Amino acid sequence: MKKILSAGLLTMAAVTTAYADEVKVKDAWTRATAPGQDSAMVQLVITSKKAAKLVGIACKDANTSELHSMVMEGEMMKMRQVDSIDLPAGKAVDLGEAGYHLMLMGLKKPLAEGKKTNCEMIVRGADGKEQKVQVIAKVKPLTESAAHGHMHHH
Repeated sequence: MKKILSAGLLTMAAVTTAYADEVKVKDAWTRATAPGQDSAMVQLVITSKKAAKLVGIACKDANTSELHSMVMEGEMMKMRQVDSIDLPAGKAVDLGEAGYHLMLMGLKKPLAEGKKTNCEMIVRGADGKEQKVQVIAKVKPLTESAAHGHMHHH
């Protein structure tokens, strides 16, 4: 019995050092931008097999990309830049539901409906190793409503 157990533990140890497919991203999207609008918000769901942190993002269509949190202060919804977003092991983190989003600023060109925007996220594992995760966000119509409805611009 002991032999089988230690073999199993060895296999698990071997798996944790491999980084392939550690982080999965799904449902990445942003809204088409209105003329003159130079920023956009990207929502997505990210799952890391191991406890990690999302520590950065770079999108080729934007000069600057930041991680933001939405915090209610009294009646006001405030956006704050954060250094990282925790990714608990094996738990899907829906940025929108968790009160976060990725902010693209200084857009180089308008985001057109039906197109895609490519980003690269940096995820840091508990061991301090960083890996780049490709994200392709679909550009939805301007009228697409966020699940929360607090980002309406009239």
